[in-house]
Parts: sequence; structure tokens; C-alpha cells
Amino acid sequence: MEWDVQHVRAERREVPGGVLEVVLDRAASRNAMTTVMVAEILAILDTDEAVAAGAIVLSGGGRGFCAGSDLAALAAMTAGERSRFEADCGTLARRIVAYPRPVVCAVHGFAIGGGLTLAAACDIVVSSPDAKWSLPEVPIGLFPAWGLEGVTTRAGIVAARRLSFGIDILSGADAHACGLVDRLADDPVAAARDIAAQLAGLPHAQCSFVKEYFAVPRRGEEADRHANRLFTASCATDEAEAGFKRFVR
Repeated sequence: MEWDVQHVRAERREVPGGVLEVVLDRAASRNAMTTVMVAEILAILDTDEAVAAGAIVLSGGGRGFCAGSDLAALAAMTAGERSRFEADCGTLARRIVAYPRPVVCAVHGFAIGGGLTLAAACDIVVSSPDAKWSLPEVPIGLFPAWGLEGVTTRAGIVAARRLSFGIDILSGADAHACGLVDRLADDPVAAARDIAAQLAGLPHAQCSFVKEYFAVPRRGEEADRHANRLFTASCATDEAEAGFKRFVR
């Protein structure tokens, strides 16, 4: 199947059970998330081909996984548009959590801001030991608008809170030590493919039952709504305005 997409790539790998690879494809912009990218991933996940696959691999093209929201695009939005965009990002993360197939994330280079929270929503996360993980929103006058529930579930409330202050940049090895990452690999894409192939070979219905049992969409949705309110309030501050100006060309 050919997907009509601009900011992602999707390809089915022919292994028993089937694996669908989704690649963030804005390498020149560090795979920063856009309205188009989020809509395209959601649309791909809704296709029969995606649901028929036994597992999904999510990765990023170019030098890293994802640098979070496209701040230049965010700076050009109205307050309402920013809130809706970040809410859509939260919808994507919760869709991954509740998706009936396992989603394996491969991180190389960096997982920053929304890139970190997107990875944390996945079932299994593989990272290179030297990848950079951080939540830099607070230092630039913002607030992590979605996905902190997944970070807290993985790393615990103390580590999630410290990360949210934005004063730490974790290596992949550090992220593994605190639970954000499940496995370290020098080639995370190859390792993620191997894991996805194993998962795809399992009974699909039983894997979907595991996903359903561990999904907490209602609690996650309320957490994201609260985070979105704080994000919207942070956007109204002088610090946020100054931060946005740095990204306007």
C-alpha cells in the first residue's frame, strides 16, 4: 500500500505476522512534530494494513528520533491553535498506548521534548547509549503539554518531575537506568526490528489483550488536559513570548 504522506514514511516488513515501520521524515528539521505529521501518523494507524500487522516500529530519519514540537510553527500559531496542536499530540500518544498492536520505538541521536514523551508512550523503547533525552520546555518559558503520564509511568514521579524542570540532559544509558528506555543498542533500529518481529509472531489477539489491560487512557487524557491548561497559561507569559521570538525567522 502507498501512503499519501509528507512528513512520515511507512513501509511493511515481510516477516511472519507482519511489521509496519513508521519513520518520522523531517530530517532537515530534526523530525520536529507538525500538525501534518501528527495527522499522518494517526491516519496510518487507522488503516487496515496497520491493524493487520503484528507490531509497529516507530523511528526517526536523519540524525535523531524527534526534537519535539516545531517551535517555529508553534510561534506562528494563535494561542488556541497551539493548544489544539498540543492536544492532538496528546491524542497521538494515547492512541499508541491504547493501540491493539505493540509499538516499538527506536531512538538514536535525540528524543527531546515531545520526542521524549512520544517515545515514552510506546510499549518497548530501544535507544543508543549516547542518545540525548530531555524535556527543555520550562527553560524556554513553556510547559510539557502532553505525555507526562507516560513518563511518570516509566520513570516514576520523582524522576519525571526532575526531568520536567528541564535542567537535566540524560544519555540513553541514563534513560535506561531510570526506566524510560527498555533496551540499549548501538543500532536501535535493527534491535527494534528484531523485537517487533518477535512480537509479531505472537498471537495478535492475545497481544491486544495485554495492550488493553495496561492502557490507562482515561487517566492519561485527564492528565494531558491538565498539562494543556498549564501549557496554554505558560504561552501567555513574557518568557514564552521571548522564547518564541528566537524561533521566528
